[in-house]
Amino acid sequence: MLVAPGFHAERCVRYRYSYSACSRCADACLHEAIRLFDAGVEVLGGRCKHCGLCAAACQTEALNQIGVSADHLLKMAGESKQMTIACAPSELAATVVVPCLGALHPVVLAELSRQDIALELAGVEHCVECSHASRGKDMIRSNLAAREMLCSAGVPATWAAITLRSGEVEATGKHEKLDATRRSLFHRIVGHGADVVSGKLDAAPAPLKAIRAAAPFLPERKAILNKLHATGEGAITVFRHDAIPAEDWEVVRGCTYCEACVRVCPTGALQLLESNTAWRLAVLNDRCVACDVCAEVCQPKVLRREHAEEVIINKQKGRLMVAVAKQRCTQCDRVFVKESGGDVCPVCSGDDDDFASIFG
Repeated sequence: MLVAPGFHAERCVRYRYSYSACSRCADACLHEAIRLFDAGVEVLGGRCKHCGLCAAACQTEALNQIGVSADHLLKMAGESKQMTIACAPSELAATVVVPCLGALHPVVLAELSRQDIALELAGVEHCVECSHASRGKDMIRSNLAAREMLCSAGVPATWAAITLRSGEVEATGKHEKLDATRRSLFHRIVGHGADVVSGKLDAAPAPLKAIRAAAPFLPERKAILNKLHATGEGAITVFRHDAIPAEDWEVVRGCTYCEACVRVCPTGALQLLESNTAWRLAVLNDRCVACDVCAEVCQPKVLRREHAEEVIINKQKGRLMVAVAKQRCTQCDRVFVKESGGDVCPVCSGDDDDFASIFG
């Protein structure tokens, strides 16, 4: 029986940051069954067709669909090294029936191949008459391309293949670059985050209450991605793909040390390493899922992608992005950090400016 996706609010970037414009799930939903608001999303049961495409598009796995997780599919495979997966609308017999083949995430598909389980996807020919067709077929093609990149990266290995029982949907290339069409798709899905990263958006500073505290977590698909090439030495890169939960960040000059990016990160990928003498900001690539909410909340817009077209997909050591020595204010004796240096903290400096503007 098909059911509507479950929703975990604390995993949603819109919950973490109430001004977030992330709309990945809504953009993936053809049936307009996702309502966005400043504390997360709502799945409208009267409109939802249970396709699971929204769950596949959600990088933080705030939305989850029963039947398409790696854990479930591996359990269904059992000891067998062959498995047929069919979509429910096709009504075909198969080892596993999923809501839509487009809901099969490329990381999950790659993991099944790594486990030497040969997959056959059945029901693609039904896309021409399916109510999910215009979105589902595109996601099948995109996910197969991303899966191919993941399987062919790193040390050469023989991973089990995926075959299509019939139909014309296939991956668009072994190493699919983001052409103009895909860049448009990426911008539409990421929305506000892409504008902030590119520096096109001039947003007013958000109040602290816009950030909601919640415990960090590691999504299942990210944990799987970390294991795909666990034995590889050095950085293993693939072309950037909006379905691959990986990103490499850097901080350019201008950080205000507000720590908003650390507080808003849902997975704990950004870490504040603070001591009595130094303030340091580090990124852990094995926890980053490319949700981009850190770039959204960064008001000076200094948090940016380190590489334009590639991302590292295997686990790397934590990397320092910012390191600055702490100073003690000569006026109030508080400890502070300031990129431009000086011996007066921003608070006292602001007080001096206010006093001068009032009394001259």
